Amino acid sequence: MTVAQQFRFQGKISSSGFSQTLSQRVNEYFQNRQITRHANREMIFKTTLGFALWLSTYFWLMTGSFSSLELVGIYVLHGFAQLHMGLNIAHDANHGAYSKRKQFNKALGYVFDLVGLSSYMWRLMHNDAHHVFVNVRGADTALISGSIFRFTPHDERRPFHRYQHLYASFFYCLSTLDWVLTKDYRWLFSQKRFGNRKVVKHPLSELVLLFAAKAFYYTYMLVLPLLYLRVKWYSIILGFIVMHLFLGFTLALTFQPNHFTEDSSFPEADAEGHLSNDYIQHIFETTADYARSNPFAAWALGGLNLHVVHHMFPGICHVHYPALTRIIKSTAEEYELTYRENRTITGAFLAHLRWMKILGSRDGDLAFNRSDRGTIIEKAEPHM
Repeated sequence: MTVAQQFRFQGKISSSGFSQTLSQRVNEYFQNRQITRHANREMIFKTTLGFALWLSTYFWLMTGSFSSLELVGIYVLHGFAQLHMGLNIAHDANHGAYSKRKQFNKALGYVFDLVGLSSYMWRLMHNDAHHVFVNVRGADTALISGSIFRFTPHDERRPFHRYQHLYASFFYCLSTLDWVLTKDYRWLFSQKRFGNRKVVKHPLSELVLLFAAKAFYYTYMLVLPLLYLRVKWYSIILGFIVMHLFLGFTLALTFQPNHFTEDSSFPEADAEGHLSNDYIQHIFETTADYARSNPFAAWALGGLNLHVVHHMFPGICHVHYPALTRIIKSTAEEYELTYRENRTITGAFLAHLRWMKILGSRDGDLAFNRSDRGTIIEKAEPHM
């Protein structure tokens, strides 16, 4: 496919009866309860807890006396505090979902920079590319892996992809280590297009922040421990690496099953960049939920297991996702639309690995009905 100048959905959301009904019911949910779409007391508690865990685990790391093995464990513990900060605070803030005040969202969005990721590059890669054009080759940056993986039936299948379901978990473990050390820089200097957004020149303020924040992260995570902790230097390096191995796999466990399974669609735009669906139908066909009945999963993962509502209403704080997902599911059933979910986190990730195995071993028509493998499928013709 030739990369088009602009990608566009042919259908209009405003013409969808489902969209109008859903918007009305979501509005009524907040109006009837007289609650905000943004952060509430639960979210403020999660934010306070996140900063407290980040600070306390780091001070424990720097002030305690540990053996090499204990040091690695403290690094991992601090890493999960960073993960909590990213998933539960920075992610909402960078979507404008934490507060109705833009500057407050921007300030909390810098939490990504605090934990080693560039909030600026995140908005380009995630908000402008992935969120708008999920699973669309040439637009969704989440599909790009440098040929290590074959994520879609439209990608070239290489001989080593036959084993990608076996080596995927290992490479996923390396993902955040790559992210904090190289990914942001690679995309900053090599990419000029993110979805439909073309970047001719990056703002100087964002460049300064990116490099300054990276330097700050390397300093407090590596330089200061190497200077002040009375342990072997390689214990600190090992702790940093092992921490990211756990974080990388947890992120993969969180995000990969949402879009990359055998029941997901991978639509191709035509030569003019047109996509046949409207955006709402596109979300249903490319996005799935998992562990909907597990309140701990929604709490710990920043609601990202409930990914359908996140893509439909990214500007709403994730603490509202469980209730809104019930509204989406019931409304979808009413309009005979397909709402897809997997009952467990483990089942969702195994479904992802099954899809990776299929993609690695065959070409051609890869559209299968997998309703007998733990995924709840209620297929019917859409009334959009």
